[in-house]
Amino acid sequence: MILKQRFRWESAGSSILFAANIFILFLLIFNNQVVLPPWLQVLGRMHPLLLHFPIVLIMIAGVLTFIRLREPAAASWKQQLTAVLLLAGALSAAVTVIMGLFLSKEEGYNGSGILQWHKWSGVSMFWLASALYWLGQSAIPRPLLQKGGVAITMLLLVITGHFGADITHGENFVLAPVTPAGKGPQVPFDQALVYEHLVKPVLEEKCMNCHNAGKAKGELAMDLPQQLLKGGKSGKLFVAGKPEVSLLLERLHMPLDAKKHMPPAGKPQLTPEEIALLYYWIKAGADFKTKVAALPVHDSLRLLAATMLQPAAKVEPVYDFAEADEKLVQKLNNNYRVIYPIALHAAPLIVNCYNKDQFSSKSIEELLPLKKQIIEMHLQKMPVQDADLKTISQFDQLRVLNLSFTNLKGQTLAALAELPHLESLSLSGTTVTLAQLQALKKAPALKELYLWNTALSAADLQQAQTAFKQVAVIKGFMDDGKQPLKLNQPQLLNTAMIFTNSMHLLLKHPIKGVEIRYTTDDSMPDSMNSPVFKDSLLLEGNTTIRAIACKQGWYASDPVQYSFYKSSYTPDSVVLLTQPNGTYAGSGAKTLTDGQKGGMDQGNGKWLGYNGTSMEAVLLFKKAVPLQTISVGILRNINGYIFPPAKVEIWGGADAQHLKLLKRILPAAGKKDDPATAMDIECSFPLTTLACVKVVLAPVAKLPEWHPGKGSPGWVFADEVLFN
Repeated sequence: MILKQRFRWESAGSSILFAANIFILFLLIFNNQVVLPPWLQVLGRMHPLLLHFPIVLIMIAGVLTFIRLREPAAASWKQQLTAVLLLAGALSAAVTVIMGLFLSKEEGYNGSGILQWHKWSGVSMFWLASALYWLGQSAIPRPLLQKGGVAITMLLLVITGHFGADITHGENFVLAPVTPAGKGPQVPFDQALVYEHLVKPVLEEKCMNCHNAGKAKGELAMDLPQQLLKGGKSGKLFVAGKPEVSLLLERLHMPLDAKKHMPPAGKPQLTPEEIALLYYWIKAGADFKTKVAALPVHDSLRLLAATMLQPAAKVEPVYDFAEADEKLVQKLNNNYRVIYPIALHAAPLIVNCYNKDQFSSKSIEELLPLKKQIIEMHLQKMPVQDADLKTISQFDQLRVLNLSFTNLKGQTLAALAELPHLESLSLSGTTVTLAQLQALKKAPALKELYLWNTALSAADLQQAQTAFKQVAVIKGFMDDGKQPLKLNQPQLLNTAMIFTNSMHLLLKHPIKGVEIRYTTDDSMPDSMNSPVFKDSLLLEGNTTIRAIACKQGWYASDPVQYSFYKSSYTPDSVVLLTQPNGTYAGSGAKTLTDGQKGGMDQGNGKWLGYNGTSMEAVLLFKKAVPLQTISVGILRNINGYIFPPAKVEIWGGADAQHLKLLKRILPAAGKKDDPATAMDIECSFPLTTLACVKVVLAPVAKLPEWHPGKGSPGWVFADEVLFN
């Protein structure tokens, strides 16, 4: 009866499977003519939910195919189970394929590229699973053919899943962790293209999951430059040169919960740096071929790129000239002119001149015998004249020339343009004009031009930077009210970080009119919503305060953080029962009660360090005090072999001979990636009146296998003990 019922269900399933094959073939042939009603669109969107069922069923059936059983009854049972699993897997695959074909009809799936590979590999896998089922129903067993078919089906499962993941999560989603693409642009700065190595990786990571060749949501694909320029259903993605009216920036800056915000909520969002990168790229004209190194030195896009790219490979200068005659160098050295090599036994020489009363044109001419070795000449504040530049132009190995605050008028600057290796030229404090500077545009190697404190106006300096695009024009600070400066951090006036009952926190800032904003809840302060620090702040318990300085027209300071601790009682005496390692003995026993936290520097003399032996200390009060919390400051620095203690014990009583265990804590073991930090271990117990307290910190007996010092004893560090 059971066999007859199973045969009936299997026969019906086989018929449905055959019908499903015909229906899928129909959908494939007449795909462009099929128009889906809304309820079938809902069915299609369930494709990602169902696709796991055929994968599991077919994989189990495939594994069973390769298992051999000697017992005839067991072999027959395995064959029947394999057939049922293959039928169920093929039927669920049929439903999944049909749903996928329905889903591909929706807007955003353009039927090309990855989608086609996913579709046909999925259909092929379904057809092969159907064929394997029917082959298993044949009266003539074909084990080799079945095993080969199963292997191909498994391969198609992997291929189909790979392309499906690419459509859903972006190209190469499955293999990304093992491919060398990395997390960011790996090209050196001097080889990078703005779009290819900066903009495109951002779009690939944050946008192309939904806007690619196989899944163009909103009819927008971003794979190719021409697709970016074309835009999507909502119009052009950006207007070159006008980021403020570009749809891309508009969508990025919408509130996260807005329906049109991109990327959608729940998807990885662009960082502020990535948004700034897109802004400056569009502002610069959204060119697809511009090299980063071709941008002006002070261009915002170039400066941002410098933080995101590998630095240009440092090329050590090659000096292909012989060393100068040592006796000649010694002869030319005197009390107002010093000549020395850049390194011991190196050929290149540096010249520094002093005492302007002793300086003349002859001071430069005397150096001509060394013109093939001198690479730097520092003549600042010397009475150098325009006529002297003709002589200086003969030093053809010159790389650095400092003519700041000399008597130059700028009439012969063209002579310096003849220097083939001149990289840095300082004309600060001279009377050169913008027109005279144009002669330096021919200098082939010039990279830095110092022009601060000259007669040049702000407009002139801006024109100079435009004229010398590949040269860093150093202007110095000009307080024109248009260049905001960054405030320095607020200053702490309190000298103690530990208090008994309460304390008034005192912060100040040296610049008049600065507001200090702060938080005490571990959040970062901001210049708008955080409370304003007044004259002082009353602290009555352990408090960590973060503060910034703010003032209109200035950039807010970096945040500063201070931690304060309450200790209601101070012991009258402390005795160390075990002695610390001599290198980390701090101030002896009083290190535990001197009111100073050790901080992050283990070698600053404020820590007690123990290695291989426990720290045991007895702290005594002349008059018993009520306590319910004792905290011990410890240090964690995994790379420095300093681990949290394996055990912390607090003992207490009326005296050292009558102690009982109040608290034992086993702190969490140190992990490989734990950051170095100073922390407190708090031990709480029922309120008890105590005159004697014993603190025990036991170090880790053996460092774990993953640590470089595996097997050796760990260190434990302690500083302040707090009583409340």
